[in-house]
Amino acid sequence: MNIQKTFEGLTLKGISEKKGDEYFITGTLEGDVKVECVKCLTPFKRDIKEDIKFRIVKPPFNGFDENYDIIEQEKLNIEEILQSEVESIKNSFDNICENCQKQEFNKEF
Repeated sequence: MNIQKTFEGLTLKGISEKKGDEYFITGTLEGDVKVECVKCLTPFKRDIKEDIKFRIVKPPFNGFDENYDIIEQEKLNIEEILQSEVESIKNSFDNICENCQKQEFNKEF
């Protein structure tokens, strides 16, 4: 099944495949997410384009999958997955604005 959902500027495009009680989603996350710089707190838009591979399993899951990111859900909810991804991006320590990237904050004297 083809999937395309957008939340706060981020779009998940991909394919969902059901195998037993589990779903496998492969595709991309792409768009601009409004974030704050972790150094100066200035808001800016961060360009996102990354491949995703999710395996949606019913909780509790006590395994590991080196090919897929595991997401525990009772019922497949693409919107919840997308909201979680946006929040993860917003809380990332990689959110550094262009001005702060140019400055050297950790100089040794």
